[in-house]
Amino acid sequence: MKTTFRLMGIADWITLGNGLLGTLSILFLILAFDGFASKDDSHLSEIYIWLAMLFILLSVIGDAIDGPIARRYSKRRHLGSYLDLMSDSISFGVAPALLVFGMFSRWGEAAPFWTIPLATACCWIVVCAMLRLARFQYESDNEYPWFHGLASPGNALILVALSGLVWVQPEALGPDLIEWRYGEGDHPALDWVLLPGCLVSGYLMISDRRLPKYKSGWKLKMMYLLMLLLLIAIAIQISGSSRTSSLVSFSLFSISLIIILIHVVIGPSLCEKEWGPIQDESNV
Repeated sequence: MKTTFRLMGIADWITLGNGLLGTLSILFLILAFDGFASKDDSHLSEIYIWLAMLFILLSVIGDAIDGPIARRYSKRRHLGSYLDLMSDSISFGVAPALLVFGMFSRWGEAAPFWTIPLATACCWIVVCAMLRLARFQYESDNEYPWFHGLASPGNALILVALSGLVWVQPEALGPDLIEWRYGEGDHPALDWVLLPGCLVSGYLMISDRRLPKYKSGWKLKMMYLLMLLLLIAIAIQISGSSRTSSLVSFSLFSISLIIILIHVVIGPSLCEKEWGPIQDESNV
């Protein structure tokens, strides 16, 4: 009888590592929240926030490479699809949702008018990520050259880019652009953007919107560029924050978000141009 480890291929180990990266992200978020709540060392807590973002991004990168490795080196994947579901749920659903709530909930100092809708939006992200992954598993035998709805790593990238952009905005661009307040607690002026951002990102995951799978060409290179830009932006914030570095990070987060939005907007037209309209909606 085969042991559990003998059932695993090379790509399965990468997938397992992706799940651990998502778990590490959550652990660093716990450390950050504890520091912010106790007011002991807000600078160290902010570094923990960026490290949590970094681990989510590294998990996205790992997810991007485990597929090609599986196709090339793993003849049989006994555990692969099941590991993917569990790993992606943690790294691209739970971890980004906790990241958003931890960064922008103001640690209990905001009024319920803000905290409850934000918590609801974060729960929406987790639910939609689970539904998205379940549908992906359900359709896995069809081998579509596109995704139905935004892939869960895409959701993670949207939330990381949007959270980073809003977080560094006050230092990058000076005084708050829009001041509003529900309850006490310091907060970026644009943190309200996270509410519609989470709702839209979750909806995109469970929608029937066709978005292409990029496996080669300039589109794949753009995805790699997107992840590189986010990696640089996060690394800059970990190394030290200043007005100049925050402005650079703000620009990189903005460009990354624009690339993702372009993918979401033009994706259906690229699919229709390449493969034509869907013939039978009842089968998808």
